[in-house]
Amino acid sequence: MDEVDERRLAAIMVADVVGYSRLMGADEAGTLRRLRGLRRELLDPRIEAFRGRVVKSTGDGLIAEFPSPVRAVSCAVAIQRAMLTREAGVSDDHAFRLRIGINVGDVVAEPDGDLYGDGVNVAARLEPLAEPGGICISHTVHDQVRDKLGYPFEDRGKQALKNIARPVGVFALPAAAILSMPAEEDGEAEPAVRVRPAARRSSRRPALAGGLLILAALGGLGLWSWMTPRETGQLPPTALADGRVRADWMPAAEIRQKLLDTGYTSVTELKPDDGLWDGKGIKNGMEVRFHVDPRTGAMLSERADD
Repeated sequence: MDEVDERRLAAIMVADVVGYSRLMGADEAGTLRRLRGLRRELLDPRIEAFRGRVVKSTGDGLIAEFPSPVRAVSCAVAIQRAMLTREAGVSDDHAFRLRIGINVGDVVAEPDGDLYGDGVNVAARLEPLAEPGGICISHTVHDQVRDKLGYPFEDRGKQALKNIARPVGVFALPAAAILSMPAEEDGEAEPAVRVRPAARRSSRRPALAGGLLILAALGGLGLWSWMTPRETGQLPPTALADGRVRADWMPAAEIRQKLLDTGYTSVTELKPDDGLWDGKGIKNGMEVRFHVDPRTGAMLSERADD
């Protein structure tokens, strides 16, 4: 019996190194070495963190599949920010720059894991429209992320793409816009409320204890039935107390995505504080302050923000 190809909806990211042929011509061995390091140290870990899968390598780039447009776009922003920061001190003639295109659509999955179809084709045509260090997404992707992510995409209108039957609405996020956003906003949902500055606390443990007392008082009203006992665990013993972010911490973008996946409709603040990810968000229509284990992403405490 012939195998039946699987069809599914997927978010596709296509990334390509700008000026790859020129870089190879100038230093083939060095370019290949840097490209392998780029995949190993920067691209693959971030794609995995956002639950993506590398479909294929294209020599000077790759195609990756994600379960949602939000994850694909959040991953692309995290990659471009890291790339631009990593290559900031390298001359323009030698710096690695990526272009990224993202689309969501129907794809055909081959038994070997390869993907085909308009979902992939449109993403591949969007990629060269991005500026070096930037991202281009289709209007379909934009429709699904604009109310969840606060990135300032620019509307480039409908454009005719090679071998694509109909014009596609294109939205672009330039490199300058990516760099101008605070680093902690990677993957952040658009704020739903204005956040009041929080007063600096002299001790984390009293603050957590106060939060738990509030939760106990509200528990009888049934307002916090969604909180589980494990979310009030002890602080991790390796947490730092000076606001620094350790190399073994989960990235802010992944923490935000985890929160959005577990009931938060927006994350309005997230920063390292006293060795934890400290932040605010909206959950069940209420403004909540939370503390998250930086290494595991486990919720340590949640309380109403008064």
